[in-house]
Formats: sequence, structure tokens, C-alpha cells
Amino acid sequence: MSRSATIIGFCVLLLALESCAISGRRVSELFKTRIDNRVLWRHHRLRQLRELTTLGGPTSQSKSALPDNDDQLQSFAESQNGTTSGSSKQSAEESESAEYPEMVLSESDLAEAGVGQHRLIMNRREIYEQNIVFRFYHGGQLTKTTSLNQKTALISDSQCTPGEKYAIIVHGWHENCYETPWITELEKNLNTFRGGCIICMDYSIFSNNGYTYLFRRFNDISEVLLKFMRTMQYEGMMFENLYMFGFSFGGQLVLDAGNQIGSSMIEAIDTCDMAGPGFDQDRFFKNVNFRYAAKNVQCIHTSTDKGTKLMNKCHQDWRMGLCGFKQPAAGKPPFGSHGLCPIFYNLAFTVDFLAESKPSECNLLRDPFAAYPIGYKMGYTENRKATVRGELYAQTTNQYPYNMFHNL
Repeated sequence: MSRSATIIGFCVLLLALESCAISGRRVSELFKTRIDNRVLWRHHRLRQLRELTTLGGPTSQSKSALPDNDDQLQSFAESQNGTTSGSSKQSAEESESAEYPEMVLSESDLAEAGVGQHRLIMNRREIYEQNIVFRFYHGGQLTKTTSLNQKTALISDSQCTPGEKYAIIVHGWHENCYETPWITELEKNLNTFRGGCIICMDYSIFSNNGYTYLFRRFNDISEVLLKFMRTMQYEGMMFENLYMFGFSFGGQLVLDAGNQIGSSMIEAIDTCDMAGPGFDQDRFFKNVNFRYAAKNVQCIHTSTDKGTKLMNKCHQDWRMGLCGFKQPAAGKPPFGSHGLCPIFYNLAFTVDFLAESKPSECNLLRDPFAAYPIGYKMGYTENRKATVRGELYAQTTNQYPYNMFHNL
């Protein structure tokens, strides 16, 4: 009897031990799962921090007002780092984020995020430096096409030589350097009236998307232009021999790059109807002026729907047509009031858009009106710019070549 009781007790003990072992394994697995989930959530938070510190638009003030889908560019950058962004992983991270909403990032977490941020910034810069193209022209011929990620010197094999005059043209939204008519015409005019090396910056891989998409990449594109200019300077091309022209979004780019160079080092910058949407609402842009971007900054204004409404930031601010608001010849895009600006500018190489007294319909405008000599005209060929500062008016017509005849 006692032997049977001993056997039964031993069996009960074995069953109890087995139950404890099973429970222990379950606890261990649950604990491991929770640790894995915490690690997953920590990585999720780190990536959020990296994205927050890496991605965005031209200024912190405008980011929230301009939502945009950055998935394609971010996916490209992540693929360079060997990371994945599958929907299954994302859903798992979202479920775990609900379980650990109060997790605090440590200093080591922030350090790791900083390393990842640096990696993403480098990848982002490489994307822009690889895809923004610079087309060199000399003597009316295309001599070289290159980008900043090439290993050779920018001016090598371009026929451009250190110390000679050079020009940089920057197009606008939905334009490029090889199909846009006003760019081809401006290259011809500069070759005739200026000579030297002519360069067009082509960022059409980005400008062919929506305007909000492009606007949020303003800083990235401007940084490429600035790096190009500094590299050219390093190779012997002097800022004092540099003329820049930009239309619309390109006008904002050349002025921003000129301001970053600063100290009026660049010979001259001319802009046509610099873009207004997104910029006019930006607090920084409202307060900045471009009079130190170059020795002379001439800004031509032809519209207020696509061009800036802030027409008082340059050495000469030309208000064309009806107070710079619209043009009598305006038709359908691309030949609306905005698109006519580079057409006027090219025509001004051979016809005169003369300064005149302020029209009565513009009397409510309070910006300082410029004193100007007789026969003073808008455009590249006017050589008395150093003596003229302020607001200027030139009427336009609805008939080609759009200038108003004056019997001086």
C-alpha cells in the first residue's frame, strides 16, 4: 500500500515539474516577444526621428502648409541603406506602437538616429547631385553635359577657360534646358552680346512634377546650384565675371544662391517674374532682399498670379504692363502674363522697353520710384544700371514686339 502511494506521489511530482517547465517556456517566449516588440518599436521611433529631421521643404514655416508625398524619394534613399519598407513590417510596427506609446528615447537612441540621419542626408544629396544636369555651351555649340557626381573637373572638355566671362541660366517649373524656346533664344543672345561660357542648369527631373512637389525641394536644388558655383570658382571661374538669369522658380533659385554667396561678389543677376506661390507666404522670404546677391540685381515683374506680389527686393524692380500685375498680350499658358516675361527679356536685346513715369492706375503703390536717365530701358544691354535704384515702369502692348513706342 505504501509502495503504491509512493509511486502515485512520484507521478504527481513529475506532472507538476512538467507543467512548471511548460509554463516557464511560455513565460520566456512571452518575455522574448515583448523584448522583440520593444526593439521593433524603438527602431520605429528612431526612423520617425530620422525622417522628421531629414525630410522637409525650403523653410520650417511652410512645411505644415504644404503636405506632399515623399514616398518615392524616401524609398530610394532607404534602398541605398539596405532597409525595407514593406507593408507587413509597417503594420507590425503600427500595432506595436499602440502597445508602447510612452517609450522615451535615450541618448544612445539619439546618437544612433544622428548616424542614420547623416546617412539619409548623404543619400539625398547624391540623388540631386546625380540628377541635376549642367549643359555647357561655347561659341553657340553644346560642348559638354555633366553633373556634380562626375569625377572630372566641371570645365574640362567644355572649352570654358578660367578667367573668362560666363553665364548661368536656370529655367522654371515644367521647363528644361533643351526644349524650352526662350532658353534657346537667350543662349543665342548671350552668345552674341556677351560671349564666353554659357551654362544651363537642368533640374527638369524634379520640375516636371507638381508645383508643391517642386517647392518642397527648393533647398535641395539650390544647394546643388550653390555647390556648382563654388566648384566653378575653385576651378578658376571668377564670380566677378558671372552673370545669372532665372525665370519663375529659377529666379528664386539664382537669387537664393546669390544671397548665399553674398557681399555683392557676382557681376549681375537678372530675373523674370520670380515665382510667388509658396514664397510670398513664407516669413523669411517676406523679410529678405536680394540687393547683396550681386553687384546689380534687376528683377522684371509681369504677373501676380504666378509671379511674386513682393516687387521691392532688387536694385531695379521693373513693373511691366499694368503695374506688373498683368500684360495686355496675355493669352493661354505658356503665354500668359507670367510666361511673357522671358519673351520680353529676349526681345529687349534688340527692341526698347523704355522706363516711363508711374501710370495713374499705379499711384496707390508706395515703393520708392526710381530716378532714371532719358532712354533708360529694361534688359541686359542697358549699361547705366549702377545709377538707378528703385521701382520702374514700362508699358507693353498686345501686339508683337509688345514694346510701347516713345518719341524721345
